[in-house]
Amino acid sequence: MFANKTHEQAHETLKDGKIEESILLYSAALEEYPNHCDILSDRGVAYLHKKDKENCFKDLNRAMELQPDYAYRYACRAFAKNNFGDIDGAVKDYERAVELDPTDAVAHNNLGLLLEQRGYQKEANERFERADALSKQEDNLLQTIDDLESDERQTEVRKIEEPKAEQTENVNQEDATNSTGKELKKVLTSKKQFGEFLRFIKNGFKIK
Repeated sequence: MFANKTHEQAHETLKDGKIEESILLYSAALEEYPNHCDILSDRGVAYLHKKDKENCFKDLNRAMELQPDYAYRYACRAFAKNNFGDIDGAVKDYERAVELDPTDAVAHNNLGLLLEQRGYQKEANERFERADALSKQEDNLLQTIDDLESDERQTEVRKIEEPKAEQTENVNQEDATNSTGKELKKVLTSKKQFGEFLRFIKNGFKIK
């Protein structure tokens, strides 16, 4: 998640409300990784908290130039545009974000809120419904992962309690069960992979 220790310190400092200090730390982190998109984006958010519009968009635009097809960059800039009063610009960026990542529930919801402000209630409701559906899918998947992890913990307990001979007999069956949980957790290691998995489910468990 973090490029280096300084990047992590900047993040924690911003969470504590120390905006100026966090900007200095983000800048220090960029000295080691001058084109790191996440550091640039995070510093842009820090500038947003400072209400420094020029530097905020300078960082967010640079991050977007480096990752032009990453939906989050558009969603982040849309959030900043909305905060600075550019609702039309925010709508365009959110529309691009959900075009690149149709599974982003937050972007759909935020786009719906802006469309509602503009008086487009029908379009807004469609976005809200989409966001709700995606959120439920994510909740169900996370619950599945929790259940699988619980099963794995129970399996580990049984391995400790069972005699060694019984463990050998059951190893193949347990490995098959545990592999499902491991594979699902691999899917959730990144937002992109998680989105692809959601699309896989919505397509009826078929790759399209």
